[in-house]
Amino acid sequence: MDVPAVPLLFPGQSAPESAARRRFRALARSAPWLSTSLQFQVQVPGEYAKPEDGLEGTLTAIIRQREAIAVRSADGQLVYQQEKFTADRSRGYVAATNSSWKLPASLTSPVYTSDQLILRRPDISGFNGLLPLEHWESMLDPVELAGTEPASHDLAFDHPTYIHELAEITHDGRPALAAVLTAGHTYQPTLASAPLVPEGARTLLVLDLATGVCLNRRVLAAPSGMPPAPELSLQVLAHNEYYIDSLFTAPAPTLTDVRAPIPWELRSERRS
Repeated sequence: MDVPAVPLLFPGQSAPESAARRRFRALARSAPWLSTSLQFQVQVPGEYAKPEDGLEGTLTAIIRQREAIAVRSADGQLVYQQEKFTADRSRGYVAATNSSWKLPASLTSPVYTSDQLILRRPDISGFNGLLPLEHWESMLDPVELAGTEPASHDLAFDHPTYIHELAEITHDGRPALAAVLTAGHTYQPTLASAPLVPEGARTLLVLDLATGVCLNRRVLAAPSGMPPAPELSLQVLAHNEYYIDSLFTAPAPTLTDVRAPIPWELRSERRS
């Protein structure tokens, strides 16, 4: 499929050098190791919204690693809450899922670059149903843009994506790396129905330098006949803050004060 030609998005920038491309790909692999918690605001596209669950419009979420999340609507109402730190760890759990033997990022030893980004990352535990909207996974961990390790030197071009333009920018007040990408032959999206880089499209991706998450995805040009892909945006409000367990769990039921009189409805009163 031919990629449509478009004007340069960063005309003042020279063609991305090899070192700059390696840095962008290392940043795309690094999100799980760059923060222990995130607070972010996201605008849910209509195509991915779940109005029946309150998951639409502007949402604010706090997430602690890959074990707990709480999501609130624009008016502050809690619309989603999920945690895994109290999950069952019985023999049935070990036999039922591979997440029982995959470790969180904090307990693994990836290969780092000289600027402490990830050159090669091991297989780590995923979100495993933690997130309320599936497409958030690729936004919070955009490893699909780079793969888990650099491409082999024996192949002509084995990178998942082609980097056409690359620039350091400021996005919503945060330092970021912006790249114009197209999908390569080995590109494997995290969510097949919602790839960050649609096939045949020239796409802008903005990655946060501090956390590695995807701040913005916008399709610049797409082949004729391709269904439009919505713009995805995420704003980081805070990272590496401490969140207590009770933020992610339902409040425990309160005890009844048995010293207070409990009204009992009698049958005669009910008839009247």
